[in-house]
Amino acid sequence: MTQVATDSFAAAWSLYTQGQVSQAEQAFTKLVQAHPGWGEALHMRGVCLLQLKQHGAALPALQSAAQYTPQDPSVHSNLGLVLRALHRHAEALAAYDKALQLKPDFAQAWANRGNALRDMGQGDEAIASYQQALQCQPHYAQAWHGLGLAFGDVKRWTDSLAAFDAALAQKPDYAVAYMDRGNTLREMERVPEALQSYERALQLHPQYAQAWSNRGVVLKRLGRMDDAAASYERAITLDAGFVDAIVNYATLLKDMMRVPAAVAMNERALALDPDNSGAHLNLAICHLVTGNWGPGWQHYEWRWKTDQLKDGVRTFAQAQWRGESLQGKTILLHAEQGLGDTLQFCRFTQVLAARGARVLLEVQAPLLALLAPLPGVHGLIARGQTLPAFDLHCPLLSVPLALGLTLEKMPQAQAYLQADAALAHTWAAKVGTASVLRVGVVWSGRPEHKNDHNRSIPLAEFRCVFRPEHRYHCLQKEFRPADVQTLSTCSDVAVWDSELHSFSDTAALIASMDLVVSVDTSVAHLAAAMGKPVWLLLPFSPDWRWVVGRDDSPWYPRMRLFRQPDTGQWAPVLAQIHQALGLLTRSQET
Repeated sequence: MTQVATDSFAAAWSLYTQGQVSQAEQAFTKLVQAHPGWGEALHMRGVCLLQLKQHGAALPALQSAAQYTPQDPSVHSNLGLVLRALHRHAEALAAYDKALQLKPDFAQAWANRGNALRDMGQGDEAIASYQQALQCQPHYAQAWHGLGLAFGDVKRWTDSLAAFDAALAQKPDYAVAYMDRGNTLREMERVPEALQSYERALQLHPQYAQAWSNRGVVLKRLGRMDDAAASYERAITLDAGFVDAIVNYATLLKDMMRVPAAVAMNERALALDPDNSGAHLNLAICHLVTGNWGPGWQHYEWRWKTDQLKDGVRTFAQAQWRGESLQGKTILLHAEQGLGDTLQFCRFTQVLAARGARVLLEVQAPLLALLAPLPGVHGLIARGQTLPAFDLHCPLLSVPLALGLTLEKMPQAQAYLQADAALAHTWAAKVGTASVLRVGVVWSGRPEHKNDHNRSIPLAEFRCVFRPEHRYHCLQKEFRPADVQTLSTCSDVAVWDSELHSFSDTAALIASMDLVVSVDTSVAHLAAAMGKPVWLLLPFSPDWRWVVGRDDSPWYPRMRLFRQPDTGQWAPVLAQIHQALGLLTRSQET
């Protein structure tokens, strides 16, 4: 190589090290044009193009560099970076492996290999790769950060947190590590600490839109709704195309019951990303909760593309029913989501049977005995059992769309479930005869439910509804530790958890009740579907099925809705129920 060429390379390198990457790329390009086989120049041109995010142009440059300098591990590692940026993850992995064959102690290549394995969904293999990087270079902050992400991928949250802390010990100004540490703390339900971690990231990097958005998520969890709104607005101001932040903000607006603003924000997200399933699902909820069921059911079909439900999609050779004639056809209706959803939407078996269909109903196993006498069902199958032959299928919550169901067309609600007569007789004997009002109560649901922090009430708060002139029967099977202690002091509440072996038992116990007072759980759906009077306690932002602006439900004939006046305010609701219970006697209509 001539002295002129060597000097030109040095000048181009100087531009690169001074951060003048675009000018350096132009200089390296001239060198490559003058010396087509110069591997080092090809390599640096590719590196510049990679940093300029011109990945399509960087790829052939680095491929050529690898041909001319095949023994340089850095070339193969940088080629892997470009391939990963182009989402060619398997090829990126092969490039990193080649770099490591040449230099087994190449910490950066081990870490980059871990990144590619994460992209491919191979979390455990990624962990091993990051650990190899750290064996080569124990103080490598980026490898600790990658290890924290990989532990998170496999839900090893304690290990994830430790890895992020190690990254920050090596690099205290590592804003991205603080943000991802916040994500892990959020998964561990250490929400105040997550907020602190996000705020530290923002102290280091005030223009960090992702951290502003994630801060909004935890502020919402802490009930600081206005602060959360401001945080989302800041994220969107910094990045007007940040669709995830826009969707998160739309969700917050819906939870603040600013529904028109939520609709507008979701539509803004869809203008940027028409296939964004989260925005479609948010729009569905906004429409359904306001009684605008037509477009609501249409957008609700996007639920199957969300992270929460995409793994639950059922694939059959038979077509999904979309509303065509069912005369002489066998249709499989299959349960989805929770038990309460099944109890609410199994009502449509009668409607489809009336249209000439032979209805097969697949449900969760715990509901099998309870739903055995359901009208309109030709065959009842537990999920996981072999399915008989059928012509069409439909998820239960897609039936309203196929029927074209609107609030105006909703048939008058009727009871459609009943307790087994023999079981009901047995439970009636256990409950005993009494002249006082018998009230079934449910104050909490499963803690694992994603919205449990909004719907459940500690018994220490809920007990203020109890009046001495009535007799209360607990209809739930599971209790929080604090509730167990409180329950031991509630002498006027009969507890049956050890004898409630199935939903059939719960239905039989409900049959002896005069009234059920419940938070939003499957037991409330069961009692309401049986035609029992149900007083349902709802958070300020209710589930989509409880249409706002009314204290009754189009779904159930004898349900009365008691709504929070604002986020988290159960005290006024409980006071209202206590007062309403004071107006009732056994003989009065509830």
